[in-house]
Amino acid sequence: MKGLIALLFCLFNVAAAAPALSAPRERIVLLVDEVRQIRSFPVLIAEHLGYFRDEGVDVTVMNVRNEEPYMDMLMDGRVDAIMAYYHHNIVQRAAGKEIEAVVTLGVTPGMRVLVANSARDKYKKPADLKGSRVISGGAGSAKTTIANYLVLAGGHKLDEYTRTGTEGKDANAQLLREGKADLVVAPTPDGFFYEGQGAATQFADLTTLDGTRKALGAPFPSNTIFMTSAKVKEKPEIAQHLANAFVRTLKFINTHTPEEIMEKIPPDVRKQYGDDYLKVLKEQIPMFANDGRMPEDGAVGEWRVLAEANPKYKAVDVKQTYTNVFVDKALKAQH
Repeated sequence: MKGLIALLFCLFNVAAAAPALSAPRERIVLLVDEVRQIRSFPVLIAEHLGYFRDEGVDVTVMNVRNEEPYMDMLMDGRVDAIMAYYHHNIVQRAAGKEIEAVVTLGVTPGMRVLVANSARDKYKKPADLKGSRVISGGAGSAKTTIANYLVLAGGHKLDEYTRTGTEGKDANAQLLREGKADLVVAPTPDGFFYEGQGAATQFADLTTLDGTRKALGAPFPSNTIFMTSAKVKEKPEIAQHLANAFVRTLKFINTHTPEEIMEKIPPDVRKQYGDDYLKVLKEQIPMFANDGRMPEDGAVGEWRVLAEANPKYKAVDVKQTYTNVFVDKALKAQH
């Protein structure tokens, strides 16, 4: 009997000493608009440096899929957040979908506008753009928003210039060389291509904050992390985890050299740009000269341009399209 009691006592002590099973980590699904594109490199930095893991959560990063409308995936809860350009928040609110940016990563378009070499004496500044023909893509694209912004900044109306679609870099370069188009809105790294082809030279540098303010008069919110307003209210901890991780990411980007940043990018992502990756990265880094907060004048400026192009956006309350609450808390905690 004493032996049985001793055995039971021993088993009890072993059980008591065994570590408790850890609670399962919360899973967050983040959908990224083309994760391999240079504009999305901050999410790769956050992953590599373990900033998501440090939050005690498992963040699953998904790439957009053509067969699945990504906004539907956000609205029905299949994904928790999306990394994409800010204008989606305005466009979707006008369509009755309540979403809001919880982190603002980019504050420039990360693009350059180039003028055809044959037209550079005619078009030198936004005030000259009346009557111009600009290659910018679809009506709702970020590139067209940039073209509209420049025309309005020059004091013109949107019907005083002609927007043309884009048929690919080679075709665009030919249009510029043949004098059939005057300017092109070029995301990184397409500007290098047009210059290398001898088709165009720089008209406006919208990769840097200074260049963006000079051309547009305000920052241009670009890459953001946004969620449904309902999810923000229901699960504010998700917004806070993402804000914490991306505020740290922005700090890393803005305190390290391009070479140090490039080391954190997976080789299979870098190889798509070949030997030019560092050159491309250097042009894209200034887009993220931000601490994570939405610049109010930038949000209002972008809304005004969208509303000028389509009156349905005028009813959107800009202040409902973003929040700085979570970033403010993250910044306070880091200080």
